[in-house]
Amino acid sequence: MIGFDRPLKPQWIYESLLLAQPGQKLTEFNHPFEQIARELTGKEGKRKVRTVLVRCFLRDPSNRARVRPIVCLKELSEKYGLDFMSPIYLFYLISSTETLINISEHIFRLYEWETELNLAFLQRKMIEGSGDRDVVARSARSFIKTLAYFGLIADTKDALLLNKPLSLDEQQAAIMLQLWARELRHTPQIDLRQLPPEIFNWFTWPDLRLIARKYNGEFWDYQHRMGGEYLGVYTS
Repeated sequence: MIGFDRPLKPQWIYESLLLAQPGQKLTEFNHPFEQIARELTGKEGKRKVRTVLVRCFLRDPSNRARVRPIVCLKELSEKYGLDFMSPIYLFYLISSTETLINISEHIFRLYEWETELNLAFLQRKMIEGSGDRDVVARSARSFIKTLAYFGLIADTKDALLLNKPLSLDEQQAAIMLQLWARELRHTPQIDLRQLPPEIFNWFTWPDLRLIARKYNGEFWDYQHRMGGEYLGVYTS
């Protein structure tokens, strides 16, 4: 079980994507990241945040010492900016991190929106399932803090409160569906009726059937059948 050791802020992800260059040695990214996460204190803390961010967003799976040769989120960030991209970052982060998918499953099973979240109870339920106490506790804390940075959790003095899902416009939703197929599932076809709630429930989506029709022939081929709503997503 790979843990999620430190929380991430959307601003850190955005600035890192703008700074990183395809194929760049990751060691060249170390010093500039000191300024990106300048509000953090402690060299070790910054190193651990950098490690999590690089693993989730930048590292080339086939060459762990370098940035990916194609960083699609970098191009999108340059085009759309931080506010537009923040929900997309969270979607990508959760979708590509098995630990966060697992935590999300527990959250949606145990809690409703606009209710109090008990972190100790959540950790206990997860430990019952996985048994890896240290990794679970650390990952749950870091994920809850990340959700707070993205506005999904209100961290008050007395309690943690689940706010409400992040609202998406049609353009954000269309980008996320393309990322889901090409970058995250690595499949040419997805079924809109088979989207995992532990990932997609963090967001309020526009009508996906209308989006499928609107961008049919531009981003994908849309087929409505008795057994599903299929998007054949174009590779480029």
